[in-house]
Amino acid sequence: PIVLGRSPSVSGVPAGQLPRLVTLSSGDQDISRSHVRVALEGGTVVVTDLHSRNGTSIVLPSGETQKLRGGEPTPVIVGTVIDLGGGVELRIEEI
Repeated sequence: PIVLGRSPSVSGVPAGQLPRLVTLSSGDQDISRSHVRVALEGGTVVVTDLHSRNGTSIVLPSGETQKLRGGEPTPVIVGTVIDLGGGVELRIEEI
């Protein structure tokens, strides 16, 4: 798993395997210190908003946008875009 944010930490992250911490250097206050967790669970990518101040949205390949509920793990499919706000987006792709 990875945790992304302006200054990510492992506090507030569910117990289990320690995540890799990825610092986003945008400096944008829309991004929380520990904003979102992305993990591979049983072959499925699971995204969890870590109760960020401005939230996290996903844009499905169909174009449908969904706002994530804080702390609720949400499985996503290839082609989904994770929008953290402040112009920071991640796209789930196959490797």
